[in-house]
Amino acid sequence: MARMNRRLRLVFGLGEALSKVGLAPSPLKQIDAPVAQRQAVRVPVWMGRQGDQALEVAMAEVPARGGPVRVRTYRRPGTPEGSPAILYLHGGGFVLGGLDACDWIVRSLCARTGYPVVSVEYRLAPECPFPGPLEDCRDALQWMVDTRPHGIDATRIAVAGDSAGGNLAAALALLTRDDGGPRLRHQTLVYPFTDGTLASTDWDTRARGGVGRSAGEHMVRTYAPDHSVDEPLVSVLHADHAGLPPALVITAEHDVLRTDGSAYADKLREAGVPVLHRDYKGVPHGFLGMARLTPDSERCVSLIASEIVAALGATTPAST
Repeated sequence: MARMNRRLRLVFGLGEALSKVGLAPSPLKQIDAPVAQRQAVRVPVWMGRQGDQALEVAMAEVPARGGPVRVRTYRRPGTPEGSPAILYLHGGGFVLGGLDACDWIVRSLCARTGYPVVSVEYRLAPECPFPGPLEDCRDALQWMVDTRPHGIDATRIAVAGDSAGGNLAAALALLTRDDGGPRLRHQTLVYPFTDGTLASTDWDTRARGGVGRSAGEHMVRTYAPDHSVDEPLVSVLHADHAGLPPALVITAEHDVLRTDGSAYADKLREAGVPVLHRDYKGVPHGFLGMARLTPDSERCVSLIASEIVAALGATTPAST
């Protein structure tokens, strides 16, 4: 196993030490904060970058079945109507995160693809357990199709997400396949949570400071308290994967979700789904947002953009 680079080792070692002595919140304690505070978390400035500030950014509200859901749309100036689009779903263990947490990732995808991107502030557990967050994402996708923000081509939409957002992206692909909803053209799953049974021994390795089996069990109980841990839309690894859109699956070497993400790529491949799996060595969970700490962040977001463009095509309107 490749060692993390020195800066990453120092950051995670310090974080674990501070958590042990009570000077930094543990993953299990963070859900005690008010939901507005949890939605407002940002990537620290010493860890992430600001992103392309020339993009046009606007807020909107989706009239979802559980109440209005905020979305933020990103557009590169001059993007023509008829462009493909991306729906992005942030991470945070289903209990943390919002629009600001993934802002650099979303800006980077918009700038590199030239596509408009819609980022979703789905409701968080425990206040809103499964299936509420997935319903918010499904309603946001339907809103994109119905309203065509920035004049997008509603037949060329990709979904992408990291961690819990990777789970929701995979579940959304499954859901729309089965409910006759909008057809997604591609799915990008970045170190996704795929197996609520926590069968992988990775959960016992403490591959990332502060996150182990007890944290995983608590996350599953918080997100899906009234559902079986192997329910397919919770544990997407246990679903029927036939007929899903092509996928890019990203895993990280120092991550409790690594084996489960790799297993999901294998399941897709076995079901005949075109899939590219890329495992990044020497980096932890969450590395995509750590552009100041590892060059693999920029490399990964460039790979994601190139794979989505290859699947969806140019920003000019698709030929009919």
